Amino acid sequence: MAFGILADKHLCDVPGTALLSDLGVVHGRQVTIDEASNLKRGTGRHAHVVLVPQPSDDPNDPLNWPKWKKEACFWTLAFAATLDGALSPMVGPGYVLLANQFHVTVDDVASGFGGILLGLGCFMLFQNMFAVKFGHRIVYLGSVTIMFISCIWCAVSPNMTSIRASRVFQGIGMSALQSLVASTLEQIYFVHERGSRTVIWSFAIMAGITLGPLLYSYVVQNLSWQMGFWFVTIPLGISIFLVFFFVPETTYYRREASKRIGVDDNFVNGEKQNSEKDSGIFESGVPTFQQPASYMSQLRIWHGTFTNVSLWRIFLRPFPLLLSPVTYFIFLSHGMQTVWLSLMPLCSSTIFTIEYNFNATQIGLTNLGGIVGIVLAMCVTGPLTDWGTVWMAKRNKGIYEPEMRIVFMISMLFAVFGYAGWAVGTTHNMPWIGAVACITMANFSIVVSGAAAVTYLLDTHGENALHVLALSNFGKNMVLYGFTFFANGMIAKRGVKTSLLILAGCQAVCWLASIPMYVFGKRVRSFIARHHTMFEIGGKE
Repeated sequence: MAFGILADKHLCDVPGTALLSDLGVVHGRQVTIDEASNLKRGTGRHAHVVLVPQPSDDPNDPLNWPKWKKEACFWTLAFAATLDGALSPMVGPGYVLLANQFHVTVDDVASGFGGILLGLGCFMLFQNMFAVKFGHRIVYLGSVTIMFISCIWCAVSPNMTSIRASRVFQGIGMSALQSLVASTLEQIYFVHERGSRTVIWSFAIMAGITLGPLLYSYVVQNLSWQMGFWFVTIPLGISIFLVFFFVPETTYYRREASKRIGVDDNFVNGEKQNSEKDSGIFESGVPTFQQPASYMSQLRIWHGTFTNVSLWRIFLRPFPLLLSPVTYFIFLSHGMQTVWLSLMPLCSSTIFTIEYNFNATQIGLTNLGGIVGIVLAMCVTGPLTDWGTVWMAKRNKGIYEPEMRIVFMISMLFAVFGYAGWAVGTTHNMPWIGAVACITMANFSIVVSGAAAVTYLLDTHGENALHVLALSNFGKNMVLYGFTFFANGMIAKRGVKTSLLILAGCQAVCWLASIPMYVFGKRVRSFIARHHTMFEIGGKE
């Protein structure tokens, strides 16, 4: 049992458990792993890290791309994810103002502009299908193009019906950058590199969620609500060109240089009881690879199909994963936590109007607290998640367990204290800066814990992580869309204090889900491996 993670009783080689570090002496104990001598390792300060997954010798393998190419692809997607994050909540500070302009209730405005959540949630399932069948590149290009066109549509909408329809299409365009990026990270980065990139991706989305309302509040207060959508089309147009030139196709099915590294507890304890054959380490034949693809050939939008499986059968693939405990863990710890935080910009107009009588511009400025929390989280978590897992692996005799990522889920308590502190402060005439500080804590929480949850998912479900995220995001967006119909009304009726205490309790329940997942996670992975047919539908690529 490593760090409280229960060992499995059925499999010696549990999928996900891997050799990550082969440094010599760890706390006075000599670690020798002769079987790993032929495996590829990192370079520089990661020279001791055994690469997981093992890259092929093909120069077209995304794992073998030069660093600049990987970073250009990643940062382009991060930029697009920022715009993606901004689209959904950016109108929030102007809900009260727009309700007066359209002569409807605040909840009517919130549900109208909240139609974006309906499109976002529903198309999550379909965009996975297209990505598996036709590759990631064409889906990303279609995503940013739809967002660009739908923003123009929304800007010229004459009524709430047209606004609602345009926002649904915006949600369709947003879906890829909300979940598909996690799969791209898994395709181009090694395990020890994914943590920091996942944090940056989470940061990009959260930065958009906080910056969008901040900038839009000035526009809606001083110009018009339509101008905000005209302004956002400018960076969206730029993102179309960036995705076209810097995001090549990342889908690749490699013949691994070696089979998955098998490590069991007997081996870790120095009792090498299995034969070399049973250790799970094999050499494969040396395949013949083609020449590196030219840059111009990688600019093609259409790369054909990557599987012979029908679209319908691919569409059904996520649903058996509803039987996996990991799916519910991700839904609670990542999806629902996002719902609680998203209610802040959704209801900020009502909360700050009731408590402080703020106008749209002042409400937008409260999002600066979110930016501070996100920046702090990125500075602290970026290197910590990758370094922390390598550190724990070293002290586990070089053996990496995906559950080591869950340790960072403790940051969810920051949001619990933030919501509860804000609730208590409302009865003690807390100044507005205190409310902003609580928003800072909630944003810090979701970046750190969200990155840990997504990285854990990548490590445990691999190629199926895309499907699990789709299910989680579908549920999350449907729940949040439901809240748009009554959340502001509930706050007005029950009061800010009661509503925030409810949020704190919900956040605490979601955090508690991480404890059994950490303890029993390895056994869950074993169960999934032993009953893999339960989670498969539609065939393999």
